[in-house]
Amino acid sequence: MATFLDRTSYVPIDPLSRVLILTASLFTIAAFTLSVVGTATYSWYYDQDSTGATLYYNFFTFCTGQILNSSSNCYDMPRNIELGAVTQEAAGLLVVALCLLGLGMLITISMNCIQLTGILAFIAPIVLFLAALFMVGAFAEGARVTIYNSYSANLTQTGHLLTIFSMGLVAFASGRLHVRYFDGN
Repeated sequence: MATFLDRTSYVPIDPLSRVLILTASLFTIAAFTLSVVGTATYSWYYDQDSTGATLYYNFFTFCTGQILNSSSNCYDMPRNIELGAVTQEAAGLLVVALCLLGLGMLITISMNCIQLTGILAFIAPIVLFLAALFMVGAFAEGARVTIYNSYSANLTQTGHLLTIFSMGLVAFASGRLHVRYFDGN
């Protein structure tokens, strides 16, 4: 019983772990922001022919236009064609990834104020890992029918990279907190 009471005593977060968690929080906020903006903007694929006709779309919206008269018509991605059917599946994976990334961001930010003990310290890196996994799944599924050649896809891919980076930082900090908590140092 004394061992249990020793483990439940308050052990403050060491400065290095706090800096790692704060840095991971900033990267997670940036990853979430870039991913949401990249998902919401239309330009994952962009094409322009010699007449000035443009075609651009993301997983949700399909746009055509004409540069010469500055016109653009956007509508929901038609789901009755192969492009629409596959991008619907990719969009579903990406929405799940954004939800997990948002949850991971909130947990990582809360780790600055609340010390999660035991196995709970690893919730944030696990959620961020799942977010990165769903993001790469969305990219792979969408790549079956299209290429990503415009800025919106680049924003989301940068958000994916920052998710992986913040996952590594928070996993390292969580491991330090876990060991420090049970060592009592």
